Amino acid sequence: MSRTSNWSSVVERNRPPCEPASRTRAQGRSRANLRPGPWIRRLALSAILLCAIAAFAASDSPAPAVDQPSPTGNSALWSSPADTPVTPGASAQAQALLAFFNDTYGKKIISGQQDGAAWENQAEFEMDYIRKTTGRLPALRSFDMAGFTPSPAPRAREPRPVVTRRAMDWYLNQNGIAAFCWHWHAPLGAGNIYVTNTPFDIRLAVKEGTPEHAAVLRDLDVIAAELKKLQDAGVPVLWRPLHEANGRWFWWGAHGPQPYRELWRLMFDRFTRYHKLNNLLWVFSPGASTDLAEWYPGDAYVDIFGQDHYPMDGNNGPAKDVFDQLAAFLHGNKLLALSENGPIPAPDRLVSEKAPWLFFVTWSGSILREKNSDAQLKEAFHHPHVLNLGDLPDLKAYPFRPAGEAAKLAFTFPPAELAVGSPGRQPVLVAVQDAQGRTIRDGKFEVTLALENHPPNAMLNGTLTVSTINGVAAFPDLSVSQAGCGYTLKAAARQLAGATSPPFEVGPGAGMLREWWTGVSGSQVRDLTHHPAFAAAPAGREMLGAAVELPCLLRTNFGERLRGILSPPLTGAYRFQLVSDGTSELWLSSDQTPGRKARIAEITDKTPYSKWPHSHEVWSAPIHLEAGRQYYMEVLHQQAGGCSQLWAGWRRPDALVQQPIPAAHFSCPPPERLAAAQATAE
Repeated sequence: MSRTSNWSSVVERNRPPCEPASRTRAQGRSRANLRPGPWIRRLALSAILLCAIAAFAASDSPAPAVDQPSPTGNSALWSSPADTPVTPGASAQAQALLAFFNDTYGKKIISGQQDGAAWENQAEFEMDYIRKTTGRLPALRSFDMAGFTPSPAPRAREPRPVVTRRAMDWYLNQNGIAAFCWHWHAPLGAGNIYVTNTPFDIRLAVKEGTPEHAAVLRDLDVIAAELKKLQDAGVPVLWRPLHEANGRWFWWGAHGPQPYRELWRLMFDRFTRYHKLNNLLWVFSPGASTDLAEWYPGDAYVDIFGQDHYPMDGNNGPAKDVFDQLAAFLHGNKLLALSENGPIPAPDRLVSEKAPWLFFVTWSGSILREKNSDAQLKEAFHHPHVLNLGDLPDLKAYPFRPAGEAAKLAFTFPPAELAVGSPGRQPVLVAVQDAQGRTIRDGKFEVTLALENHPPNAMLNGTLTVSTINGVAAFPDLSVSQAGCGYTLKAAARQLAGATSPPFEVGPGAGMLREWWTGVSGSQVRDLTHHPAFAAAPAGREMLGAAVELPCLLRTNFGERLRGILSPPLTGAYRFQLVSDGTSELWLSSDQTPGRKARIAEITDKTPYSKWPHSHEVWSAPIHLEAGRQYYMEVLHQQAGGCSQLWAGWRRPDALVQQPIPAAHFSCPPPERLAAAQATAE
């Protein structure tokens, strides 16, 4: 009997259409014995048809895309591509350093400090200041490659050999950890790093045959030559290039995530394949927590995920909420660190609130002095939870277990909750592993996916066969045609044992409708809703098929509305989160009727920034929702100028926080309700 014939047809009104995977495992039920009930199938089909009619024209921004909660329950269900360096043929020193990080993660935090430039202060200022204040030195020391490529600065930074020699000495003689960032001056033109000061276009930089591309390769070769000196000396390096891109203030983030990812991968290939660099551990560090899925280069190109963290009120809290959001986004597969910080997080709170950052790196100069009092520095560097320079083991002799022969495939995390007919917020990933579960970075394998467990007539669409890159096969455009529970995927490759994914859900909805208006002046939501254009047809429409999330794009006099019918997965109290720049409002009805909606959260021009950069956020009061019922939901957003990111999250009755809310829980309102919603707004 085929697996598809085992699906039953029971979907009860008083419980969610699909039970959470963790609960299903705990209760010992087989999710393969559930299939979508008739009302779910009708809802999904009608949502697709109605929204296909309602949405027109391509969006002026990338289709945002869904979040998957952090792994819980039996951790054996997930592999970890962070267990071996992503660089094929990584040096023994790089493997040993990553092994030390893996062993330390969750137990201690490694202290770190960014070196300042010679023309900003004395070259040893930060180290001297920390030593005199605390009697200790940080374990990790970060340097900057900014002085190695052209700069318009009137005073040169430190001579090139000085920085490289310091990094060598720090690892070889001091037994410290060496890291490098790179404030990369634009390779052509003004040579500045900031968008406002250079016209350099990253879109041309990643296009072969252009002067911009040639200039980029020239700069990459200069930096590679310096990193090669460190490799030849046996020094592993934490390499953190192209940072804070999604803040869009540096030229490498000016034109969005697509050319940025291409530049990251161009650099990776140029360094590892052309220059044969194998001593780098690659650190990705965004400047904001918005639209991470669009900017992330991918698990095949990143060893450590760093967050640059400068709380707007200067608090020294543990950034627990940021850690949890990133851990959920990465499904526990990457090490998380504070790659830059102002105030050093209080060690007691890191422990008590369970925010196990791998390391912190306090920024240089005045940030070190002004954001951290002497008492806070002493507390941090003398705390038993903090590893300083003198606490490190012999890094050059640290044991590690190299990967063996390729033996099997493994899904690196469960597939996300998918809206009907749309890809998820993140690609489905399959890793090539040895018999012990270590990821194999060398070699190429063709991996094919197919539906293994599914309801009758369901189809898997998208690119179904891909080649591995650095041991990982990524499937970014998979979608499933029909709502249901208990879906599983089967991965296969020649000469490797196959893998079956954990169960995942599709639907019941197909996503949320987004509409936008341009030329709407004003900074308040009422400026949008009372504008004459709001009653007319919008400038554009699209379906948000992955998540309630929109990226950071520079806008002027811009407004938008998101609306959909929400099908909550559980009965109980929900708290909704609204995050945006500009002003925004979140409305929810007591049923499917737009006329009964009430505002449950709002961001005004008086809502303070809670996180750096560019984000205001608020939470609603608890709201009781019932599984099996449907509720009209609407988000309004007005942007007078600046970065227009927006997303909505929630805390569910089972305490799971999803940021943003998966689009699978929404369907497009029928035309008559869209008209009613318009009349209500007017």
